[in-house]
Amino acid sequence: MPRGNGAVREQAVRGSEPGALEQEVVPLNAWARLLLEQLGDPRTSGGRWAQAVKASVQRTDTLRLLATPELDDFLRRVGDATAKLINMENYRRRHLFFEGRGIDCSWMSAWSRRFTDYFEIYKLLGSKNFAEACRLIGEQWKSFVGLLRAAKEGRLEPWQKVRPPGYRKDKDGQRIPIVIVRADNYRIDLEKRVLRLGYWNVSIQFKGKPRWLTRPEAKQGRLIIVYDPVKKRWYARVSVEVTLESKLGGGLKAGIDLGRERLIAFVTEPVNESGEGVALLYRGGPLKADYFYFEKKIAEVDRMLSDPRLEEVDRSVLKEVRRRLYGKRKRRRNQLFANAAAHLVRLCLGLGVAVLLLGYPRGIARDKPGKGNSNMWSYRGLAQRIAVTAENRGIPVFKVPEDGTSKVCARHGCEVQRGPRGLVRCPHGHTMHSDVNAAMNILKRGGGKVPMRVKVLSFVPTASKVVAVNEKSSNPA
Repeated sequence: MPRGNGAVREQAVRGSEPGALEQEVVPLNAWARLLLEQLGDPRTSGGRWAQAVKASVQRTDTLRLLATPELDDFLRRVGDATAKLINMENYRRRHLFFEGRGIDCSWMSAWSRRFTDYFEIYKLLGSKNFAEACRLIGEQWKSFVGLLRAAKEGRLEPWQKVRPPGYRKDKDGQRIPIVIVRADNYRIDLEKRVLRLGYWNVSIQFKGKPRWLTRPEAKQGRLIIVYDPVKKRWYARVSVEVTLESKLGGGLKAGIDLGRERLIAFVTEPVNESGEGVALLYRGGPLKADYFYFEKKIAEVDRMLSDPRLEEVDRSVLKEVRRRLYGKRKRRRNQLFANAAAHLVRLCLGLGVAVLLLGYPRGIARDKPGKGNSNMWSYRGLAQRIAVTAENRGIPVFKVPEDGTSKVCARHGCEVQRGPRGLVRCPHGHTMHSDVNAAMNILKRGGGKVPMRVKVLSFVPTASKVVAVNEKSSNPA
């Protein structure tokens, strides 16, 4: 079976329709790629699996390490040496690239210098972990080559700039520590909650609830230990290979439109003989409120930092406060995305949805003015969160172009007029919510059947939970 990692794979299937422009359908998760290989274009296959299928995917468990002062000093020493190796190797490879002497993607070129340029680092890390760090460097440069190829073929968004791998340094020029451990050089004791590092013979207690390591078929991979300077904590990220199974024997298609006022607009094909579909709207108000709240707090800190009479000690404290505000804002956004995606996928399973067609808003971060377009409204992050969450439950997700979906009536194909309160009016006499109309057009582009009418359910996702609108007044978030 093909392997997937939940990330966006730059592979497109083109289909032609009589009298229409060619449209791209891009698989966003492992099930979409598998469906593509088994049944071909999802616009004609209907998304029906012949039988239950399995796929191996890569997942990550994050554990918080409870490091004592002695262990903290050890992790900093090893992490600084690894960061130094990455910086020195990337410095050499960047010079090769900018001087036009090619791109070095091999991990062996760094490994061959273990007894010369990197001997002290080699002794500290050990043979296995040094080789794993070299492999990571090679993987980053291979990814850079793939992005260059995608940009040359026009498969990247206009705002996506391809840059070679950089250095592990903060704004003050200090190295950011990172510890890389090979899969066979560490062991995790889930009962005692202890991480044991083989080469250094070190045991570290951890906190957290591993989700993937507890699976019987889980196969642990590379371990990466990083330091969060804002929280002042060490975290271990364990790569795990697991097997997922999909038992969907057939079902409906659904279209998804991403936006600002309505973070997610979701429409299914007809669910009954009367031609009625289901529409789900997830409001973006809490995300917007978080953005403006943290913008105000950060602006207050910036005003104090601009005071020339401020002492250096107070200035360092305020910079720490600002870093914490930025970090908290990002964590709240990511948790809101996770809650919305989990809630949406649960409802998909209840409705019998077997294929999701997601319209990605290309260029919105640059084309539309206003605050929050590129800061809080990370459409790429939200799309990937939906794709990975759906992948965990066996649902394939495809990306389709959403250009012009708000300007055309999904039922009649004619141009619509925008009205107040986010409504669109069709010349044929009916009125519809603009985001619902866009989601129906996305569904139509993916080969789905447009419902004649829809039952609309509205929800408010927050960083703590998802609240139904009719429950909002009695059970506020």
